[in-house]
Amino acid sequence: MGDNLAKAEAAYTREESSGAGAAGHLDSTGFSMAKHIDRLFPDASSLDNVDVAAANTGHRLQAVKQEIRRQLRAQSDSHQQQTQSIEATKAAIGELYTRISEMKAKAQTSERMVFDITQDIKALDFAKRNLSQATATMRRLQLLVSGVGQLRQFKEQKRYGEAARLLPAIAGLREGFAEHMRVRAIARLDDEAAGLQRSLGSMAFQEVQRGFDAQGLLVGDAELMHAACLCCAGSEEQARVKDLYCELQLRAYVAIFQLGDDVSQLENVSRRYAWLRRILRNYAEEHAPAFPDAWRMGEELSRRFAHSTRDHLGEAMATRDIDVGHLTAALADTLAFEAQCDKKFGIVRRNGAAVYESSGAPAVSFVGSVSCAFEPYMAVFISGEQAKFEALVRRFRSEPGDDDPSLNVLASSTDLLYQFRESLRQCAALSTGQAMADLAQVFAQSLSSYARSVLVHVLPRISSTTATPLDALRRACLVANTADYCASAAAQLEQKIIEKVDGTLREQVTFAASRDALLGAINSSIGALVGGVDAMCAPALAALTDAPWHDVQTVGDQSEYVLLIASAIEAATSVARASLSGPRYFRSYCDKLASRISERYMTAIVQCQRISEIGAEQLLLDAQALKSVLLRVPSIGADDDAGPPPTYARIVAQGVGRIEALLKAILVPTDPADALVGRFLLLFPAAPRDVFRHVLSLKGVKPTDHPAYLRVLQAHQRQTQLEKQDQLEKQDQADKQSQITSDVPVVAAPTAYATPDPRSSSMPAHVTGRAPASAPLVSRTNAARAKEHSRFGSTTNEHSAQLSPETHYAGQSQITAQRDSTYLNMPDPLGITSGPSTMSEQTSDIDAQSPVLASLAANATATRTKINENLRKFMSTMRRP
Repeated sequence: MGDNLAKAEAAYTREESSGAGAAGHLDSTGFSMAKHIDRLFPDASSLDNVDVAAANTGHRLQAVKQEIRRQLRAQSDSHQQQTQSIEATKAAIGELYTRISEMKAKAQTSERMVFDITQDIKALDFAKRNLSQATATMRRLQLLVSGVGQLRQFKEQKRYGEAARLLPAIAGLREGFAEHMRVRAIARLDDEAAGLQRSLGSMAFQEVQRGFDAQGLLVGDAELMHAACLCCAGSEEQARVKDLYCELQLRAYVAIFQLGDDVSQLENVSRRYAWLRRILRNYAEEHAPAFPDAWRMGEELSRRFAHSTRDHLGEAMATRDIDVGHLTAALADTLAFEAQCDKKFGIVRRNGAAVYESSGAPAVSFVGSVSCAFEPYMAVFISGEQAKFEALVRRFRSEPGDDDPSLNVLASSTDLLYQFRESLRQCAALSTGQAMADLAQVFAQSLSSYARSVLVHVLPRISSTTATPLDALRRACLVANTADYCASAAAQLEQKIIEKVDGTLREQVTFAASRDALLGAINSSIGALVGGVDAMCAPALAALTDAPWHDVQTVGDQSEYVLLIASAIEAATSVARASLSGPRYFRSYCDKLASRISERYMTAIVQCQRISEIGAEQLLLDAQALKSVLLRVPSIGADDDAGPPPTYARIVAQGVGRIEALLKAILVPTDPADALVGRFLLLFPAAPRDVFRHVLSLKGVKPTDHPAYLRVLQAHQRQTQLEKQDQLEKQDQADKQSQITSDVPVVAAPTAYATPDPRSSSMPAHVTGRAPASAPLVSRTNAARAKEHSRFGSTTNEHSAQLSPETHYAGQSQITAQRDSTYLNMPDPLGITSGPSTMSEQTSDIDAQSPVLASLAANATATRTKINENLRKFMSTMRRP
C-alpha cells in the first residue's frame, strides 16, 4: 500500500511540475479536490495509507506557512529600507530649499544696490533732457521774438514779400508754444503776432483793392499785389480777395446779360460763353501775375460765372416759352463749354472721381454746373421728339412708299430706326438723366404705334378674287420680317440706353410693350399668310361642298378638288419659305395652316347636302390624300426632306382625325339606331349633340326624326355611365379584397414545405402582391376603348367588333370565371395545408412530443376551418353579378 501511495504522490508531483494537471495544483484557481484525492488514492487498497497522506499534507502545510513567514519578513525589511530612503530625500530637499532662499536674499540685496546706483544716473538723464528742452524752447522763443519784431518792421515798410515768407515761420513757432500759453509773456507775444498777421492781411487786401479800378482793370503794381496776396494766404482775407476780384470781373457780365434783354435769351447763350473766354484771356495776359498760382483764380472766376449763368438761364426758361431748337442748341453749347472748362483747368475723372491731372488732388468737375438748369425743361425736347415720331408714323401709314426687295423689310422701318439712333445720339450728348429714360419710353410708344398703325395696316387682304395672291403673300412675309427686324433692333436699343442712362433710372427703361406689339404684328402677318392660302383653296372647297356626294356609286382615285388644294398649298408654302426670314415663323405658319385647312375641310363637309356611304368612303380617301399633302408642307422648298416635326404631325393627325371620325360615323347605317349611336359614341366619347345632328343631317335623316336618335344617344350615355359606375365598384371591391388578403399573416410551413418563388408568374395575386392577369376587367376595357378612340384610321369592321355588346359581355363572363377559378384554386392563406404533410399527421407528431402542443394544434385547426369558411363566403360574394 505504501508503494501505491508513493507512486501516486510521485505522479502528482510530476503533473504539477509539467503543468499537465493544471486543475490539480494546490495554488491554482481551478484546483479540484476530487481529482486531487483520486490521484492520491487511485484504488481501494491505497486507502490504508490515509494517515500517511494526511501527515504528508500536514508537512506540506507547515512548509507553506514557513514560506509565507519568510516572504513577510523580507517584505518588512524592504519597507524599512524605503522609509529610510524617503527620509534621506526629504533632508536633501530641505537643504536645497535653504540654499535657494539664501541665493534669493543675495539677489534682492544686489538688486537694491543696482537700483541705488542707477537712481543717480536717471536723475542726471532727466536733468539733461529738461535742460535740452529748455534750451530749445528759449531758442524758439528768441526766434519768435525776433520774427515778431521783423514782421512789425516789414508791416511798417510794406515789404509784403519778406513778410509773406516770414509768416509761415512765425506760424510754426506759435504752434510750438501752444502748451505754454499759461506763461503771460508768451501769451502776450502770441497775441501780438496774431494781431500783426491780421493787420498785415487787412493791409494786403487794401493793396489789392487799390490795384483794380471800378471796371476791374489792373491799375496797380502786379508784383506788389502778388506779394500782398501771399500775405493773405490761408486767412479770411484770401476769400475776401477772391470775392473782390470775381465781383469786379462779373459786374459787367450781369450788366450786359440782364433778364429781359434779347442778348440774355436762350438762343444767345453762346455769347455768354464767348464773353467768359474773352475775360479769361484778359486774365491770363494781364491779371494772372497779380495772384498766386495755387489760388487758381481763373478756375474760381469760371466757376462763379457758371453759377451765375445757371441762375440766369433758369429764370429765362421759366419766364418764356421754350423753342425746342433753341433749347437743344443752347444745351449743346453748354455741354461743350463745361467740357472745355474741365480740359482748360486740367480736371479729369479717375476711378469715378474728378481730380487734377497734374497733382492728382481732388477737384470739382464743371460738368453739370450749368447744364443742370436745362434738366427740368428737357420735357420740351422729349415732346418735340415724340411729335416728330408720331408724324413719321402717320406718313408711313398714308404713304407706304416703295420697298427695296434686297432688304427683305419695309423701308419705313429702317427710316424710323435711323431717326431713333439720331435722337438717342443727340439726347446722350445733352443728358443721361431722366430725359433719356423718357426718350426710351417715347421710342417704345413709337414702335408700338408703328406695329399697330403701319405694319398691321399694310397687311394685304387676300380673297378668292385677288389678282396676284402670291404677291400679296410676299407682302405679308415682308411685314413679318419687318416686325422681327424691329423687335431685334428694339432689344439692342434697350440695351444701349441702359448702358448710357444713369444707374438709378435703368429700371425705367423697358421695351416690353413694343416687343409685344411687334409680336402681335408677326402673328397677324402669319394669320394673313394662312388666310391667303385659305382664300386660294376656297374654290376647291366650294367644289367639295357643291359635289353630289349622295349620288356617288363607286370609290375611285382622289378627287380633283384635292389636287387644287395641294397646288395652292404648295405654291403658297414655297413663297412663305423663300420670303420669311426666321425658321420659327415658317414653323408657326405650317402649324396654323394645318389647323386652318383641317377646319375648312370639316366645314365644307358639314355644309354638304347629303352624303351616302360610298360618298363618305370617297371623302375618307380624299382626307387621307389631304393628310399626305399637309404632312409634306414643312418639306416644301427645303434642301433636305427630313420629314414633318413631331408636333406638326400631331396637329395634322388631330385635325384630319376629326374629319375621319365624322366620315366613319356617316358610314354606319341609320337602322338600327343603336348601331349608329354606338359607333358615334366610340368615335366621339364626349358625344357632342351638334356633331351628332350634323351626322344625321348628312345621312339624310329628317329633322323631325332627330329627337328619336337623340333619345337613343341619351339612353346609351346613361347605360355607359352605369357600366362605368358598376365597374368602378367592382374594382373597389377587388382592391379591398387584395388589401385584406395582403394583411393576413402567413404562418411558417413545416420543414418539408417548399416556399414558392414570389417572382413566379403562376403564383396568385395575394402571394406575389401583383394583380392576376385576368383581374383588371375595367382597366383592360377602358384601355381598349381609349386605344380605339385614338385610332380613327382603323376599318369599320374593327370598330364594330370592339363595340359589340355580345363580345363585351362574353369577355366579361370569361374573365369573371377565370378570376373565380383563381380564387378557388389559391392555396390556404395561412399556409396550414400547403405543406406535403396533413394536419392530422402533424398533430400526431405533436401529441407524441407534448400534450400542450397538441392542444395548441387543435386550436389552430379550428381557426383554419373558420378562416377558410369566411374566405369561401367572400369569394361567393365576389362572384355575384
